[in-house]
Amino acid sequence: MVTNKRYLDAPERCAAIEDALARLSKEDSKLGECMLNAAVTGAVVARQPADIVLRAEAAEAWNAIKMVITHHLSSEEDIVLPWMKSQANFPPDLILRTCEQHARLRELARTVDATSFITGFNEDVTKAGTALTAFAVCLDDLIDGEERDLFPMIQRALFGDTSGAGE
Repeated sequence: MVTNKRYLDAPERCAAIEDALARLSKEDSKLGECMLNAAVTGAVVARQPADIVLRAEAAEAWNAIKMVITHHLSSEEDIVLPWMKSQANFPPDLILRTCEQHARLRELARTVDATSFITGFNEDVTKAGTALTAFAVCLDDLIDGEERDLFPMIQRALFGDTSGAGE
């Protein structure tokens, strides 16, 4: 009876993973639009932390990313990563790389969040701006790896390799 239940759940679980991938891919596109701005504004405000306009631009850039990235990382960590870990033949290097990148992004996000770009001291704004730039670079690497390696691997695990790419 347990095995029958397991097979009944499999299509629902695959559909949940497939839905999550579609949402994550859309979020990747949305984040991609914000990354360059975040990288540039973070770097510029880190060099000129007393500039009020640059502080406001950095705060705006961070807020645009923060709204999307929080949901994005949670979806991957709550839905996709557990599924990947449950798959016997899923490449462990992709799982490890994803976990490491998430940890790095969360660390950088804490650094950026620890300071108000608007009211923070110049030294703190410099640190937060540098972290914002590093965050954008790390996020770019994460998205690139997802689109190039991770999402196609998940698709192959869900549906088999029908593209002929492995031949």
